[in-house]
Amino acid sequence: MSNCLKVINIDHDILQLYIANIMKRRPNTTLLEWTAILLILASVLALVLQLVSYQNIRSNLQFGMTIAGVPVGGMTLGDAEDTLTRVYATPVELHFQNDVFYLEPAEISFRLETESMLAIADTYRTDTSFWSSYWDYLWRRPSDPAVVPIVAEYSRSQLRGFLVDLSARYDLPPIPPKLDAQSLVIVPGSPGYSLDIESSMAIIDMALRVPTNRRVILTVQDSSSDIPTINALEKLLDSYIEQQDFKGVVSVEVVDLLSGDQLSINQGIAYAGLSIMKIPIILETYRVLDNDPFEETAKLIEGSIVESSNLHANILLSQIGNGDKIIGASVLTSNMQLLGLNNTFMAGYFDQEGGLPPEVQTIANRRTDVDTEPDEFMQTTSDDMASLLTMLYQCGRDGGGGISVVFADAITQQECQSILDLLSRNKIATLIEAGVPEGVSVAHKHGFGDGDTIGDAGIVFSPGGDYVVVIYVWQSEYLEWEVSAPIVANISRMIFNYFNS
Repeated sequence: MSNCLKVINIDHDILQLYIANIMKRRPNTTLLEWTAILLILASVLALVLQLVSYQNIRSNLQFGMTIAGVPVGGMTLGDAEDTLTRVYATPVELHFQNDVFYLEPAEISFRLETESMLAIADTYRTDTSFWSSYWDYLWRRPSDPAVVPIVAEYSRSQLRGFLVDLSARYDLPPIPPKLDAQSLVIVPGSPGYSLDIESSMAIIDMALRVPTNRRVILTVQDSSSDIPTINALEKLLDSYIEQQDFKGVVSVEVVDLLSGDQLSINQGIAYAGLSIMKIPIILETYRVLDNDPFEETAKLIEGSIVESSNLHANILLSQIGNGDKIIGASVLTSNMQLLGLNNTFMAGYFDQEGGLPPEVQTIANRRTDVDTEPDEFMQTTSDDMASLLTMLYQCGRDGGGGISVVFADAITQQECQSILDLLSRNKIATLIEAGVPEGVSVAHKHGFGDGDTIGDAGIVFSPGGDYVVVIYVWQSEYLEWEVSAPIVANISRMIFNYFNS
């Protein structure tokens, strides 16, 4: 019994000791509890504050947002509208060559559609879940940056008018080549430039739609006239002829034998054939020959060109016609037509007297706007003779051209070259020859009419390039040599200077 009491007493002592120990530790437990409570309250307060802050932020535009290229993240709709208006009201800087101009957007009625752009921007806020966005905000998860493209309009007609006015005031037209009246040399012009309005409008349109770098280099088209063309030469020749106050008709034909470019002044006019018709006579003579000409025929050929002998030319016509000059002339005409020279014919022979010539009609002599009263027995045009000389040059150079095609088995390259060599021996020191420097070879045949017509047709072998030149001058009254010859020589000089400038 005493042992049981002893055990109970021991257990009671242990319980008191445990209770005493608990009582000693209670103040510490209370502190932890209050600390936890305070932390919970602080967290709730932080969440509330974050919620209030997010609500303020959510009422503004999304961070990272750009409207029309302008950063407006975090701005109110009003502030964003003011910013956009201010940015897009800045002028566009235009560079035209070395000049700088400024285009005020208001000048072309430029207007931003701010209302529609801000409405689109606001949908990024209203169309997303509040709590999911708030959660992203709490965890600082960046959202994809929202981009609202520009919506704007302006008057294209006003912009075009602005550029047209700019072009009218600041374009620099090229200065065309001109003729030096003293030397008859073509003076090259100077280049110019003009505003390319369509291209410039496209570039300005892009500059109007960006908030920065609103700077445009306007598109400019260069126009150069520093290298005279054969068309420029034609205008200058026309101008020169007009300045002479000549009462008659002047026809000029030029063919660039390298490029094939051709110049024509008063082409398709029927002229008396003159001694220039001796070129097709010589060509026909070689066509009927089977071998190199015998000495007697060679003298006739040479005399027809170098001495311009009508008698020799008539004998050759007779040989072409098997003893009949009229038949020879008819054969020649037919073969010229085969070469495409439809305005060239002979209906008789040189110095023919008596008898009525047959009426030969061509496109040229049926014209009613101009009439040079050409010889009824033989006629041609400046362009027909230029074509014949061009074909003769091509045949002699490489065996090509129309002569070699039409008369492939009858006229050789060597024969064509022999004709060119013969024409080069025709020396008169006037007309075309007078317009080229000494030493330049000219293969040509000239002719004089009955006081009203002169002509010269040839090939000039110049350092700057070979070319055909044919010039006819006619006047209804007596044609003074002192007036007409210098005109031909000066035209020849201008053409030579063009090819050798």
